[in-house]
Amino acid sequence: CIALAVAWVLVYLCIVNGIKTSGKVVYVTATLPYVALFAFLVRALTLDNASLGIQFLIAPDFSELARPYVWGRAATQVFYSLGVGVGSLVAYASYGERHSDYTCDAVTVSLTDTGTSILASFVVFPVLGFLAHELSGVNPCFKGDSLGSLSDIGLQGTGLTFIALPIAISRMPGAFFWAILFLLMMFCLGIDSEFAIVESVVTVLADAGVGHSWPRPALSGVVCLVSYVIGLVFVTRGGIYWFQFFDTYASLVAMFVVTGMECFGLMWFRSETWRKFATRTKEWTGRELKAPLKASWKFVCPILVVLLIVLSVVTVDPMDSSNSRRFPQGTGYYPAWSIWLGWIMALLPILLLLIFAVLPLPPDSDPAAEGAKCPSIAAAVASTIETEEAVDSSHSRSACSAAKGRNKDAAEDANVLSI
Repeated sequence: CIALAVAWVLVYLCIVNGIKTSGKVVYVTATLPYVALFAFLVRALTLDNASLGIQFLIAPDFSELARPYVWGRAATQVFYSLGVGVGSLVAYASYGERHSDYTCDAVTVSLTDTGTSILASFVVFPVLGFLAHELSGVNPCFKGDSLGSLSDIGLQGTGLTFIALPIAISRMPGAFFWAILFLLMMFCLGIDSEFAIVESVVTVLADAGVGHSWPRPALSGVVCLVSYVIGLVFVTRGGIYWFQFFDTYASLVAMFVVTGMECFGLMWFRSETWRKFATRTKEWTGRELKAPLKASWKFVCPILVVLLIVLSVVTVDPMDSSNSRRFPQGTGYYPAWSIWLGWIMALLPILLLLIFAVLPLPPDSDPAAEGAKCPSIAAAVASTIETEEAVDSSHSRSACSAAKGRNKDAAEDANVLSI
């Protein structure tokens, strides 16, 4: 509980004044992990048996690729890593300048994220090869020429990060230095992801008028306090069970549905929405959104999103709870009711989305335009592109204006939402 409280206090300090503080913190939390990764990469590639880990990484197992669950989890990881469908990209982009080159930013972020994942994998797997070699010397049950025995004893997922890698680091020369570097890297990665998500929640609440009379530090404090209370379940004796449960079901379907709705709102809801968005992109950034990109957003992305939703839904029991067994015979037992509870949690955001999509908006809360009468949130989402033409460009957001209070310019929200 104390460690969790300290973590949330640090998150609060990062977002206490919104983008004004988190924008400075990210210079450290986003760059330090790269320094650590490159240092670990050099060390990992020089370890004994590192080639085994690299071979395991690059040699595909086609039997696993045939499992729908694997593709769904891989897509979930990519969506989460990029921030697609969870709000953090939209929240931070809403502070950007109107004429910023967001097309270049989108490509840069995607390529950087992919490169970082590849870099991290070439750090982790050589270390696992070294660990298999080390353990085979003290325990005949482990094979130095295979990584399969590591997964057999639970060294995967969270066990990989908090058990396997620390064991391997403890056996390296200069273990104290590498342990400190590993701790700093994990701390930066964790807090960077955490305050980005929390900042997006606070931004949405502030834009929705929740706690409108509260100063920004107070609203941020309430969100962090509530999150801390909810997170207490993860530090109980059964915390790892709850963690794996939430990790599996929380983003099982919702992120894909949200992303699909973004494509639908931009490309299908109104025919002129894409045309005006492409024209404005050309005017603001000087870049033309060509036909292949249009085809991707209109056809390829929606088809892939629908396919991912189907792959997620057909796996009724993604945690294999029906076959789970207690320790030491198995890796942990999940009762049958956990399947239904998980799906309720997975589908609840979609249910709320459908409810609010069909409800009429109050006239004074219509995000499309002042005095406009949109019949639903779905219509308001698509109409924001058209409304933006009538709004003065001096209303664009900046980090400085965010410190004094977020600009309620609906057109700027439309620009970010469309992106």
